[in-house]
Amino acid sequence: MKKLFYAIALAAGLLGAASCVAPGLIVDWTPVNITIEAYDAEGNSIVSEDMPGMTLTFKGEEYTVKPWDYWNQPQEEVQTKAYAAIMAGLRAMPINDEQGAVVKYVLQFGEIDGAEDMDEDILLHWPDGSEDTIHYHCSNHRNWPTIDCTRKWKLNGKKHDGSVFVFHGKSLK
Repeated sequence: MKKLFYAIALAAGLLGAASCVAPGLIVDWTPVNITIEAYDAEGNSIVSEDMPGMTLTFKGEEYTVKPWDYWNQPQEEVQTKAYAAIMAGLRAMPINDEQGAVVKYVLQFGEIDGAEDMDEDILLHWPDGSEDTIHYHCSNHRNWPTIDCTRKWKLNGKKHDGSVFVFHGKSLK
């Protein structure tokens, strides 16, 4: 009886180990969203659901600001290995206080396929006529046993940490 238990335990362990290193292991890369905050010279948020003149250009496509519920009507579905990254474009996301009232909006752009190697500029064209460039670099995807990739950001040519970008001194005109 003891030998049977050990044999079953050994078989289960070998099966588990083999399934961990089996070819075709699905690794899904998290899609990327960019969050953009913009404030005027006095520190007031200028982001709203309707921002005439505000556009974002990514991979040759130009996006205008859409309301947050635009999420329910995705523009493009990008299939990754297991998770479908949904390109919803440039949306104004409400930020609520504890009572649920909207206190401000931020812009969110995405989802960008996190499994794709790319070296792309994201151009922001502000209503006041100014422009900013976010550079996104993603490469070096490694699967089992060291799951990792390299993601780097720059804002107007300078190294930037993360995908949240805050702009000051912007105007709607």
